[in-house]
Amino acid sequence: MDWTANDWIIVCFFVIGALLHGITGFGYPIVGTAVIAGFYPLKTAVAMVVLPCLVINIMMLRTGEGFKHNILTYGRSFFPLFASSFVGGLIGIGLLLFLPESGLKIFLCLTLLFYVFTQYSRFRIRFKKDNITMAVFGFFAGIVGGATNAIVAFLMIYLLGTDRNKTEMVMANNISILITKLIQIVMLFPVIAAFGQKDWLLLSAVIVISLGFMYVGNHIRHRLPQRIFNHAVAAMLLALGLYAGYQGYQGMAA
Repeated sequence: MDWTANDWIIVCFFVIGALLHGITGFGYPIVGTAVIAGFYPLKTAVAMVVLPCLVINIMMLRTGEGFKHNILTYGRSFFPLFASSFVGGLIGIGLLLFLPESGLKIFLCLTLLFYVFTQYSRFRIRFKKDNITMAVFGFFAGIVGGATNAIVAFLMIYLLGTDRNKTEMVMANNISILITKLIQIVMLFPVIAAFGQKDWLLLSAVIVISLGFMYVGNHIRHRLPQRIFNHAVAAMLLALGLYAGYQGYQGMAA
């Protein structure tokens, strides 16, 4: 495979995304999608991120007590969130296939910026931990995730707003992403099947390299105090929101 400058840019940002994903429990699909969308249509970018992200999420869920324990324990605790995000994910992928991507990115930008603002103001948002609130947020997070690959960015509004600890956040995020990826594999299969040999070689390299940096980030996360972890998440959401807004503006101006 003849690597171009764009290929190296994609790999480098996937490495950054894997490191951030290991530290905060999210970031890999959002960063990967944002970068690839600079070189491909959003639909193709979302499809290209599916397989590397699926591998990363499975490996993340194997940490701690192990894959089976994490799926059963956090699956029970957050079942309304996961069930409603599955339904929302189906709708979100439908929106991805029909709505203009610039509008979706502007929506994501406004949502993230509003949330970060509330976390550092006296109007800080707090939510109940009841099943209804969990299901509502899961549904809208599924829509956002299916359409933009940014499900966790929306989920963090709920998880931080209910003062969940970092382990709960990481496991809930990764199970939610796993559900979204499985839906996307089925619904975007025609797009994935159309990938060429170069695309598959690039994705294979991305998966192998990303796994190493994910483990480094995971090691860092275990040493971070909860307060620093929350600030790191807020910084991630702010950066992603600004970047999504920039991409949406560029799309509307084109």
